[in-house]
Amino acid sequence: MARYVRRRWEPRFDGMTRRDRRGCSYDAYVPDPLGEWNLTLPSDLAADIADAETAIRDLNQTGALSVGFEGIARFLLRAESVASSKIEGLEAGPRRLVEAEAALALGSESADRVAVEILGNIDAMESAIATASDGAAVSLADLLQIHKTLMARSSTPDFGGAVREEQDWIGGSSYNPCSAAYVPPPAEHVDGLLKDLVRYVNGDDHSPLVQAALSHAQFETIHPFADGNGRSGRALIHVVLRRRSISPKVIPPVSLVLATWADDYTSGLTGFRHEYAADSTERSEAAHIWLRTFAGATLRACADAGDYAARIEQLTDEWRSELGTIRRGSALDLLIAVMPAVPLLTVESASRLISRSEVAAGRAINRLLDAEILIQRNVGKQRYRIFEAPTVLALFTSLERALASPTGNTASEPPIRPVPTRPPDN
Repeated sequence: MARYVRRRWEPRFDGMTRRDRRGCSYDAYVPDPLGEWNLTLPSDLAADIADAETAIRDLNQTGALSVGFEGIARFLLRAESVASSKIEGLEAGPRRLVEAEAALALGSESADRVAVEILGNIDAMESAIATASDGAAVSLADLLQIHKTLMARSSTPDFGGAVREEQDWIGGSSYNPCSAAYVPPPAEHVDGLLKDLVRYVNGDDHSPLVQAALSHAQFETIHPFADGNGRSGRALIHVVLRRRSISPKVIPPVSLVLATWADDYTSGLTGFRHEYAADSTERSEAAHIWLRTFAGATLRACADAGDYAARIEQLTDEWRSELGTIRRGSALDLLIAVMPAVPLLTVESASRLISRSEVAAGRAINRLLDAEILIQRNVGKQRYRIFEAPTVLALFTSLERALASPTGNTASEPPIRPVPTRPPDN
């Protein structure tokens, strides 16, 4: 059964204060494996989960989104990545992200490390989606690669793809776990728990939404990395949903909702930790709060995705009206379809996005410049040409405002609060 294990932290002398240098006894939590869990659900929760799964499937139906799938899919993936970063306290507005992208497009460095790290999370989310898109089993190496991609643009790239070999903790002092809010499993338990998690991700013991929710909660409970656990764990949600073919084209932007439901998110993950027998009814009941939150967040995310799809449809209709006749399947037609998720373009990036030559992409960009749908920015000493879509930037700005809406609440990492435990022996 899940349990707390008591460990001793020996005094160290690298802390700044007496409190940081002290030793203590602390309780680390070791969860039950997920495999072969006979989870029971009350009828109302089962109905909520079924409704949420239907909403995801509807979002992915051709008739649900009259705009191009690629444009809305890219927009939502970017929005999900930005929101997931925000949950961890990494915030940079659309303008800052564009400025950082411009620097990277030049092959240079950006001084805005937060923006660059958020862009790394977008790369990681793309990597996660690609991992599950070919139908192959997900491996531990795949999860490590997602994390490596995430950390590549961080201040600690060496952490990327490396499972922790030491005890870590959340909250309290940076030097010891004596006042930590939560202490995850000791390092010697992590490998076995991760292997069990991977087996669970590749199975179908539970419905797709339940599997995604429990995979995320277990990942956060294990806390396998020195940094980047929250963002990697939310990427895992979409690995599961894509692997189960419930969201083959468009991801529900769950993090958009969780970013403004911080208290519910925290309570759900906290409640997931229990001290009951692995096959007990109480274990299932401990997961119900989190599953209710996740199902509700998914329903809201799908509704929000539909709203943004309508706004994107209106935007692309306006572009086409301004441009006049557009040949179907042309470079311009293809570029308009993907532009709602791309506030910044170069000729080279446009060529890659639409799989057309740079000459064809350049002609399409010139049409968009003439219509003032794109504006040109000359960057760097070489006057490198970068093209910005102001209306797309405005769309992401509205998304940022939605994340800061007073109807929700936001909080930085960690989204976990402790369950009552025995007080440590000092």
